[in-house]
Amino acid sequence: MRNLIIRTCTGIAYVALIVASLYFQTRFYTFSLIFALVTGVGLFEFYRITNMSERVSVPTAWLIASGIVLYFCCFWYNYFGGTWPFIAYGLCLIATIISELFRHSPQPNHNIAFAIMGQALIALPFGFLNHIAPSASYDWHWCLSLFVLIWVSDTGAYLVGCSIGKHPLAPSISPKKTWEGLIGGAILTLAASGVIAWITGESLVVWLIFGLLVEIFGTFGDLCESQLKRTVALKDSGKIMPGHGGVLDRFDSLLMTTPVIYIYLEILKTIGQL
Repeated sequence: MRNLIIRTCTGIAYVALIVASLYFQTRFYTFSLIFALVTGVGLFEFYRITNMSERVSVPTAWLIASGIVLYFCCFWYNYFGGTWPFIAYGLCLIATIISELFRHSPQPNHNIAFAIMGQALIALPFGFLNHIAPSASYDWHWCLSLFVLIWVSDTGAYLVGCSIGKHPLAPSISPKKTWEGLIGGAILTLAASGVIAWITGESLVVWLIFGLLVEIFGTFGDLCESQLKRTVALKDSGKIMPGHGGVLDRFDSLLMTTPVIYIYLEILKTIGQL
């Protein structure tokens, strides 16, 4: 019960912070600044986990800095235009690869692979949030709805899974996740998508597809993060969020959902549905 109360209080504070940051984003870039911090902490957790393996030894501080550069490249491109900041990030990647020639690591190729994996799996998806956040391209309700549907999906999967879950979804990766929970989360997510369509007066089909993408790729992101922890026998990626674990534990559903939703919104804009 105590853990549930802590988890609930942390969740309420988290929701309030996201909503407030989205509201002030167009004036103060609050949402982007918060997720710059989330990106840094998420990268720290990722490289801490990978460095637990005897075959991997990556320069954590350098790669966190590189990932934040990538994040702000996405921010700059969305709000100010121009791709020149990506030159700086390209130089970071080149430096990362060249440095392995001089670090005398036993497995330099493993280091390079995990270094780039962290950038692609953590920094880039969080960077894509800048393209969905309130701007000249998209109203703020798209980004807020992304978070709302992820919350609904997680809550539905947890409640249904705990109540009637019997068939493991991926027992070797995440034994507690069940097919019943997945289906329950999907039903609630689609129902919530319908409610959003009704509130906004926008196409029901557009929102149902939006909800389906969140459910599918949010689950994949969750499982990928669980698989990462499973390789080093960790329960949580960190302890920064009481009752939830680490940043990656809380935001794992965004890792694959964000790029997919961005692509989906761009397709809608191209075909005149936005």
